[in-house]
Amino acid sequence: MELDVLVIGMGPAGSGAAAAAAAAGAKVLAVDRKREIGSPVQCGEVIGRSLLLRSGLKLPRQAVSSTQDHTRFHIGRELTLSNHGEQWASVTVERKILDKLLAAKAAEAGASVHADSALTSLSMDGDRVTSATVRMRGVEKEVEPKVVVAADGVHSTVAKMAGVCWNAEDMVARGAEFEMVSKRALPRCMQIFLEEEVGLGYGWIIPKGRDRANVGLAEVGPAERMRQRVMGWIEDNPIVSSYFDSGSVVEVKTGDAPVPGFQGGPSRGNILFAGDAAGQTLAFVGEGIIPAYLCGLVAGEAAALGPESYDRSLRAVMGEELGYGGEVKDAILGIWHDPSLDARQRYLAAGLLMSEAVPPGELEAFAGAAEEMDLGGLRRLLSGSQGLKVSRMRRA
Repeated sequence: MELDVLVIGMGPAGSGAAAAAAAAGAKVLAVDRKREIGSPVQCGEVIGRSLLLRSGLKLPRQAVSSTQDHTRFHIGRELTLSNHGEQWASVTVERKILDKLLAAKAAEAGASVHADSALTSLSMDGDRVTSATVRMRGVEKEVEPKVVVAADGVHSTVAKMAGVCWNAEDMVARGAEFEMVSKRALPRCMQIFLEEEVGLGYGWIIPKGRDRANVGLAEVGPAERMRQRVMGWIEDNPIVSSYFDSGSVVEVKTGDAPVPGFQGGPSRGNILFAGDAAGQTLAFVGEGIIPAYLCGLVAGEAAALGPESYDRSLRAVMGEELGYGGEVKDAILGIWHDPSLDARQRYLAAGLLMSEAVPPGELEAFAGAAEEMDLGGLRRLLSGSQGLKVSRMRRA
């Protein structure tokens, strides 16, 4: 069967690509190996409100769990930074509902969408795909696509079959979280934890209502026994344990996220890579839902109208945000591997960067306060940062 576009993976990037390509008049086949698109959940389910508004997506009420008006950063169990800037307001979604909604929008646009269907082989002529075999609910079918959009995640099957690697193993964050019922009402904010007990990554409490949240950890590089580590951290951290105990887990979620930094619109021959398969996340926080959807829209339109435009168009649409995310991520990694800094200095400096209290190029100005953990000095230095509040860490 001849196709204009074959989309592999129906997360936000794949659904965006399938919808955009079909809307541009392409004959599109989109497949996802999961029996239920969107399940199991493999992320924290939170998206930035400003990016959501930019995307133009209208979320149905049942897809929204909660909204948060700011983000609170807990650093080294000694310092709290709260960023009330508009970029740190957020919406927590139900991915099982959102992903199926986006897949349905692709089908409504004219794409042929199939769950429980997986790519099994690619035939290549040099860098170009000439044909592909997909197993669609147990039945194998050979197709001949003009363009393939690889939106099949951080461990992309398409990338492996094509012999390319956009996400090195040491630039992948391994995460695990529990959806938990809290013992008391949660504040209307996302909470992020940077501390020695977490390692090169961060912990989080992402509300899904007043008495329910995703609670987890992610760490860059090889990470073992993550679920056991998460539970140990929940029990040990004084703030987290004040809200949750080990007897309140209603769902366990695990997943990996790419953090390589912005690579533009990666392609190989007639294959366009999008979403996690292309490292298209805000690398310093790992947020990928809306960036993946927007990049997928660009990939789908390029697949239908001219693949050579993909990189240029994507840089125009998302280059600034994704490039900045990569810059902050690189600065955090530099701090983490700086032998002149002790653990305390690393967590404070990483927190200043991650919370956007300090731009990457201005971090040296805060070296003295970082060395002494001088709260008064930090308050004075950060006094010009609009929407930022600094305090000693309190129990909750």
